[in-house]
Amino acid sequence: MKNVLLSAVSILLLAGCSTTTPAINEYTVFPFYAHQNSPTGRDSLSLKLMPTKSIASLASKKIYYLYDGGQTGAYLYSRWSDTPANMIERCLSFSLQNRNLFKALLPAASGASADRTLESDLHAFYHRFHEDGTNEGYIDITYRLIESKSKHVIASKRFVITSPASSADASGGVSALSDATRRLCDESALWLETVSASEKKP
Repeated sequence: MKNVLLSAVSILLLAGCSTTTPAINEYTVFPFYAHQNSPTGRDSLSLKLMPTKSIASLASKKIYYLYDGGQTGAYLYSRWSDTPANMIERCLSFSLQNRNLFKALLPAASGASADRTLESDLHAFYHRFHEDGTNEGYIDITYRLIESKSKHVIASKRFVITSPASSADASGGVSALSDATRRLCDESALWLETVSASEKKP
């Protein structure tokens, strides 16, 4: 009986050792670079991009999906190369540099002071599934442009961006969220440009 038990344990151990763990696919969002000077002219002010605040789950590298009923989950064998907030910040920085809108664009870690600061709250960054069977990349974020010295809010805007997914899996969600992120960064950069132009009017 003892030999039988030992044999059974050995078989289980060998089976466990021979089981291969699926590879984890890692994805990132590449900013789209296309040099584009601001039609309103370069602003004489500097801007500092503050770290984006988000809910705890979105502060990880997991790729989350969301159903209309509010249920969320994460893909097991796929993840982002960085947190959604950091990827959005990099993409926005590229968009602002493309437009050549500010005299200087500073990261939050910079010890230099800036005339303006841009704060943001990320509410959603999901591969969203609807009851009708469609699915999409879904981003919900709020930006606040602040005058650094007075702490006065110059302008604020909430962006809700969606982009249809080509497939109902992690790969489809990544593609849709990547497209939604680039659209978000273009639209938010255009918003900042519009705010800047309105301030220059007499």
